[in-house]
Amino acid sequence: MQKITRENIQDYALKLMFKMKEEEFPSFEKEFETILKHMDLIGQIDGIEKVEPMTFPFRNPDVILRKDVATSTLTTDDAVKNAHETIYDEVKVPKVVGGES
Repeated sequence: MQKITRENIQDYALKLMFKMKEEEFPSFEKEFETILKHMDLIGQIDGIEKVEPMTFPFRNPDVILRKDVATSTLTTDDAVKNAHETIYDEVKVPKVVGGES
């Protein structure tokens, strides 16, 4: 089983754009250890390598989608009339990643 280190967690946090406080690391280390133990247990199941991976947790062969029918659309004015702030006929939203704008 792979050992989770503080450096691993810092690397994951950086890649996921999380800021972590020092006091959060011990609980994350324990959680990752638990997850890895569960993954090891799953890996020990006889014949697991023969099972095809699933991309969705439920089998859904009977999914019926509605017909794609063109309908009327909003005008630009109607689409932005309730927006708090617009720029070039588009809704301006606060910056999510990278600090203040």
